[in-house]
Amino acid sequence: MLNENIIKQKSKLIDEEIEKVFPKDSIPNLYDAARYHMGTGGKRLRPVLAVMTCEALGGNAQKAVPFAAACEVFHNWMLVHDDIEDGDRVRRDKPAVWVKYGLEHGINVGDMMAHKVFGLILRSRLYGVDDRTILRLVNIVVDTAIKTAEGQTMDMNLRKNNAPTEKQYMDMVIGKTAHYLTVPIVGGAIIAGTDDKLIKKIIDFGSFAGPAFQITDDLLDLTEGKGRKELGRDIKEGKRSMLVVHCLQKCNSDEKKRLLDILNKSSDKTTDADVKYAKKLFEKYGSIVYAQNKANELIKNSKMIIKDMPPKLRNLLDYFGDYMIARKK
Repeated sequence: MLNENIIKQKSKLIDEEIEKVFPKDSIPNLYDAARYHMGTGGKRLRPVLAVMTCEALGGNAQKAVPFAAACEVFHNWMLVHDDIEDGDRVRRDKPAVWVKYGLEHGINVGDMMAHKVFGLILRSRLYGVDDRTILRLVNIVVDTAIKTAEGQTMDMNLRKNNAPTEKQYMDMVIGKTAHYLTVPIVGGAIIAGTDDKLIKKIIDFGSFAGPAFQITDDLLDLTEGKGRKELGRDIKEGKRSMLVVHCLQKCNSDEKKRLLDILNKSSDKTTDADVKYAKKLFEKYGSIVYAQNKANELIKNSKMIIKDMPPKLRNLLDYFGDYMIARKK
């Protein structure tokens, strides 16, 4: 069973592997910046899933450690660049890399981390992973990176759309989040020697669990701040969240105009009063409840997919599904 003690134990192995490819006392504003970013927090749940999936399917968990480390660096590389794209100045209650080290260094640090992802996968040879399996791991990471970039582009495009539909939102979050969320699980299964039929089921699981994760993020932005003290950052960035999509379809023309005016402002001109107005609209039209119900429905669908998986993997993904909609950050 996945619990805090197991996550901590597995995370230590993963962090030790990451340490090996980010040398200390090296070129200023590069490896130290990457270490700073990865040290700002995070539960390491995604990479732990790679190790535990391999183990749950009868594989040698140690063989999955370099790939798990690659998944963690992949995640953090995306966050470094995501903060730049969104203009986010804070990450996990600390200055974002681009703020602390400068924009130019922020871009370069993210680029370097992207290459370290593949360096870590290649280190799997040292753990007895054969070249054919390594090539498969590289392929799924390349595919995930491309799909994530496509989803991120759809997200940025959608911010200019004043009549977003739920289908457009779902297409965006499936691209941006689903593959990104499940690639550690898929990789762990590949290392364990799983057949393609089960791999497909894991991907199908992600097509429901990924959007549920993103919708929960939409909700947390208004309640917990997603790991930062500022609430309503998504509103200030003009994101067309599930809450926004639902509310725009329910509110009257005057309310719609004002909400769109708030969303279309530059983030530095959006006030706390604007955020409060948007939140009140979401409450008035039941958009918060609708989004929560949608996330719950998606997780329920994801659990239908895993019901005939091997028991240990089913239990692992069952826990993961519940965690995604119950988490507070």
